[in-house]
Amino acid sequence: MNSDSLRLAAGYFMYFGAVGIFAPFWSPYLALRGFGPVEIGLLIALVSAARAVVPLMLGWIADATKRPTRVLQISAALAVVCFALFPLQSGLLSFGLLSLLFGAFWNAVIPLFDSHALHHLGTQSHRYGRLRLWGSVGFIVVTSVGGFILDQAGYRWVPWLALPPMIGAFLMTLTVPPMATTADRISLRELGSIVRSRGVVAALVVATLVVMSSGAYYAFFSIWLETNHYDKSTIGLLWALGVLAEVAVFAMGQSLLTRFSIRTLFIAAAAGTAVRWMVVAWFVAHPVLLAASQLLHCLSFAVLHFAIVLTAHREFPPALQSTGQSLFSSVAYGGGGLAGSLLAGVIWAAVSARASYVTAAIIVVFATICAVLGLRGTSLDQISPRQFRNSRAP
Repeated sequence: MNSDSLRLAAGYFMYFGAVGIFAPFWSPYLALRGFGPVEIGLLIALVSAARAVVPLMLGWIADATKRPTRVLQISAALAVVCFALFPLQSGLLSFGLLSLLFGAFWNAVIPLFDSHALHHLGTQSHRYGRLRLWGSVGFIVVTSVGGFILDQAGYRWVPWLALPPMIGAFLMTLTVPPMATTADRISLRELGSIVRSRGVVAALVVATLVVMSSGAYYAFFSIWLETNHYDKSTIGLLWALGVLAEVAVFAMGQSLLTRFSIRTLFIAAAAGTAVRWMVVAWFVAHPVLLAASQLLHCLSFAVLHFAIVLTAHREFPPALQSTGQSLFSSVAYGGGGLAGSLLAGVIWAAVSARASYVTAAIIVVFATICAVLGLRGTSLDQISPRQFRNSRAP
């Protein structure tokens, strides 16, 4: 691994190390601050709400100004500033406004970072997984250590454990290899024709539904485990186990791309996620089955992420790479995350915790059907991964 690859790997490690605290422990922290289930769902949803708009806007600015590296650095810096202000807030309104701002900038970082990584790899885009796996390693390390610390010190320390790796992620954006831009003009008409293509539309629908189904997981999984008498250390280890499965998938990314089409990756991600949520809903009291369901995170996140990133890289031209990555981040992770968190909070409060996971499973069954039918015969189904790797040289 050369020095540029090392810096990119370190950036992924730091970014997802911060996520390793935020994802499993932010909702218990919000509960500690006095917020109820619907309010927690709303606050988590607001982070995604900003993601539904701002990353796409910043991706477009990065392409239009031909300064994607500077936009990446500014986004990471502003995300750190916003997050550092959370401990000083009180009340739903101030937390909500800050959640919007934090979500806007923090969620813009990773699609821009992915664009830099894929540009650095050039025709060797199949090696993306080997860089991205360091993000999963960062998540595992930080969430495991963080779970142990929080078990001793309590959830009030959540912001202070997440902030250092966030700062580290910003510092790494200052060292990443600059992303050279093309002289091609950006055409709104060209962008519109790409976005309206059946493959891109179907991929966006499938990705959005899978992410939407994960709303109950990211907003309430830790609380669901605590309700069923799991301690904080075990909760952290279960989250880490899910991400450990990611590492295996990212490590064998080249093998995946030489054996399966992107359509197949979408189908596997959706179907595996449906099984996962049913296990979480009905077998949460069985640690072995619950641990096994966490291994399916390799499908519901890692394989899905592969499919999303490579679809954007394949379908969008070099002059629109940041826009393409940010589009999928905004629509799938932003829109899907927003709807999923809100729906999970409402069902959790109005019906039951278990019902929120059963609903999630139903949603992702529909996503599986969309992947099977909607992507059939598209470029994501017909063009082999080997052809894909050789078809683009950003």
